[in-house]
Amino acid sequence: MCIAVAAWRCAPDWPLVIIANRDEFHERPTEGLSRWSDGSGIIAGRDLRSGGTWLGVSEQGISDRRGRLALITNFRDPVNFRPDAPSRGALVTDWLTGDWHRVEDRFADLSAYNGFSLVLIDGASGWIVDNRTMAEPRAMDKDDYYGLSNGAFADPWPKVDRLTGDMRRLIDSGQPDESAFFAMLAKSGPAAEADSEAAPVFIHNPKYGTRCSTVVMIGADGKGSIAERRFAPDGSLSGSERVDLTYRF
Repeated sequence: MCIAVAAWRCAPDWPLVIIANRDEFHERPTEGLSRWSDGSGIIAGRDLRSGGTWLGVSEQGISDRRGRLALITNFRDPVNFRPDAPSRGALVTDWLTGDWHRVEDRFADLSAYNGFSLVLIDGASGWIVDNRTMAEPRAMDKDDYYGLSNGAFADPWPKVDRLTGDMRRLIDSGQPDESAFFAMLAKSGPAAEADSEAAPVFIHNPKYGTRCSTVVMIGADGKGSIAERRFAPDGSLSGSERVDLTYRF
């Protein structure tokens, strides 16, 4: 996934909203959004090559836990990429199942992975983690917008600023809408004139491009949904799913 923005407690009626695009090689085998049938309680897509996922939710009532959510973005760092490193997607699934119980439990071991940033949410608590620039997890202790792309959380990314601004304006209007969030994620124009070809929010490329867009909306009453739109190499819509869920803050 190359871009994600989390609106964390920014609207009384919708305390958790996440919008994200996953950018990946089109040939990489992937399973679309679903409730996993393995008893894990995970609602997510699935990477069929390395296992794990890039964004997912576990809902209320699974092993008497609070709801959990996790998403990951990879660092763009081809020089230091290690093909034998463990799967970053497994970190997401381990968080969702509770195998990774407390955020600090694995922080010291994360340097073994290729570079990434993570959003980890457990009930009404959240953290930002990256394994290259952070000495400790950063608590999401402000009601704010948290944007990630293919680098450190603190790095400036014009496309993240653009998407965050669009999201903020819609939420501030008091009428957050799933279809409007998907429209934001579909914007393919450059965020700034001097940016690279990877700068748009939505990447059209027949080899490596935007594979799916995801919108998570969870209301103050815990009722919510996760929706996904999937795309072919030519950028056309190839499938979609929407799963209603209950999340316990």
